[in-house]
Amino acid sequence: MYNLVVDAGNSSIKMFLFGNGKIEKSIKCHEVAELLPALEKSVKAESITRCIVSSVSIDAGEIAAVFRPFFPVIVYDSSLRLPIIIKYGTPETLGSDRVAAVVGAVARYPRRNILVIDSGTAITYDIVTDKGEYLGGNISPGLKTRFRALHNFTGRLPLLQVDKSAKGLFGTNTTEALTLGIQNGITYEVEATVKAFDSQFDNLLVIFTGGDSFFFEKRIKNNNFAEPYLVAFGLNEILEYNV
Repeated sequence: MYNLVVDAGNSSIKMFLFGNGKIEKSIKCHEVAELLPALEKSVKAESITRCIVSSVSIDAGEIAAVFRPFFPVIVYDSSLRLPIIIKYGTPETLGSDRVAAVVGAVARYPRRNILVIDSGTAITYDIVTDKGEYLGGNISPGLKTRFRALHNFTGRLPLLQVDKSAKGLFGTNTTEALTLGIQNGITYEVEATVKAFDSQFDNLLVIFTGGDSFFFEKRIKNNNFAEPYLVAFGLNEILEYNV
């Protein structure tokens, strides 16, 4: 029997089948209409015990309606019970992905001061204390967003992609200058942010998650780990906590 975790982000909808607290299968879709057919290719509906749906983009209720005829579904909102204490001033506006990432971090590394850095369309920084108190964080444009922004808001700069092999302090042509400017710039941002948090929180653990997590893990020298599915693990924890 499985838990189904559905995480709708800004670029795709991801489904995760959890068995005994571990991811057994992950499925990526781009449209709500694809969800049920894609799921049925992997598992029968009667094998799923319960489901949680989280979305930072499309209507979560629309996704939940797809699955409710087959098994119980919880839609994430700020009224759900959580295994952490939220100190954020406006919890109703706090993204479910940010909450889930922190819950996942605390479940995997309890009683630690943790900075969770989730790098995707946006890059978010979220701090949770060794007492399980979520204090808040910051939001900044992600890697791919910065490439698109420089292309969309200038007249001649090309649309480039992340180049993990690019190295050096400066570029000697426009492609190099643009690539290194963005990638070095965001690395300096992350390094400075980690250093600032590290100075305020003892024995700080830094966890990178999201699509670009390994890009930063290799560049930031600190007590850090990459956990690409941290949000999914957190959502599964929240689902179990509310059963």
